[in-house]
Amino acid sequence: MKHTLQLALFAGFALLLTACGFHLRGLGGTMKPLPFATLYLEAGGKSIESDLRTVLARQPKLAVLDQGKGAQAVLSVVGENQSKDILTINTGGRINEYQLTYTVTVRVVLNGVPVEPDMTATVRRSMNYSDNQVLGKQQEEDLLWTDARRDAAEQIVRRLAYLKVPAASPAGAQSVKPDAVTQP
Repeated sequence: MKHTLQLALFAGFALLLTACGFHLRGLGGTMKPLPFATLYLEAGGKSIESDLRTVLARQPKLAVLDQGKGAQAVLSVVGENQSKDILTINTGGRINEYQLTYTVTVRVVLNGVPVEPDMTATVRRSMNYSDNQVLGKQQEEDLLWTDARRDAAEQIVRRLAYLKVPAASPAGAQSVKPDAVTQP
């Protein structure tokens, strides 16, 4: 009796969560398709390149080209920055926590028309610090940087899905104004 009540409560809770549309990011749910079928990624050897390629590879009906010629969209990584700042210190003046900030800026060109302004994704992570655990903290910091790059790549691709494709104009390439870009 007690076991069936627990099972019924668990099933009811699970049903309630799924009924409201809850799902973990990246699992389940439908991804909004990108408004273009071909893309050229121009990362210039930046550390986010492999993460962007991984996230783009999961997009249905998208071909990532090796050359910019023939691509409907060009995604260029124009800036990347990592910073490590002291977040908190204790009463003895020793560092308790760091804040790691990863920022990447990308430029998008759709059908030969640059999208303005450039997209920026910023990811912040906090890291507890102790002088007694110096060796493990470097590995933890490396994992946090990797996670931040992956999260930034996912943010960029999600934002790409909400770009409005400009109509080709006979006057030549013009830039798309910020009101044409909807960022989630």
